[in-house]
Amino acid sequence: MKRKPTRITQRLTTTTLIDVVAADLGTKPTGQAPVHDTVMATFDAIARANASGHDVAVTNFGTWFSYRAKAVTRRNPQNDEPIPVPAHQAVRFRVSPTLAELVRRRDRNASIRKAPKGAGKDGAK
Repeated sequence: MKRKPTRITQRLTTTTLIDVVAADLGTKPTGQAPVHDTVMATFDAIARANASGHDVAVTNFGTWFSYRAKAVTRRNPQNDEPIPVPAHQAVRFRVSPTLAELVRRRDRNASIRKAPKGAGKDGAK
């Protein structure tokens, strides 16, 4: 039997994300340590890949792009002094068309899981 996703009624912080994932997996509140470790390991892997200059693509969710920002000179608006900004590594996120469509429709039961092979666009065979 397929479980209904946990309803999210507030801003999703790391703590609430762990609570939601644990609830979706049916984990008891006392057994959230493995869920916490999994969520944090996922974030760590994304951070390490971007810090190494690699892109991270999550199908139907989006892509984190790591890029090198060139050195530029900016202006301090309080005193018009030029401020040199050195070249640095930066990250951008581009949302996938699938997730963008789910957000546009305000689909509260959204899922980015791939449909089974041979399934139609709506996931039904």
